[in-house]
Amino acid sequence: MFAFRSKKTTERRTAMAAASTSPEAQKELLLAAGIHQQVGWNWRVDVPLGEFRGVSVDEAGLVVGLDFSEQEELEFDLAVLAPLTSLQVVNFRNCRKATGNIEVFE
Repeated sequence: MFAFRSKKTTERRTAMAAASTSPEAQKELLLAAGIHQQVGWNWRVDVPLGEFRGVSVDEAGLVVGLDFSEQEELEFDLAVLAPLTSLQVVNFRNCRKATGNIEVFE
């Protein structure tokens, strides 16, 4: 039996792997998710990831924590966060409009 992967699937897995190891890729992922635009946070490309409101990073600059608590109107799909394999702590208290599931990749 042969398993075929589409180019799109391969590109998505490559991007996910990059997001797990690069602070810049993680920043791009968070910006592309549009979370900051919904709540008026001033996340920008020229701002270090560690200075993003609601984001905690480790010594390597990788995302280890997200705090979106008290953001009741925030709508996002949890799956967009799956590539953040360095993520250890989340606080989504009152994020009642967050939807979806996160698949764990090893």
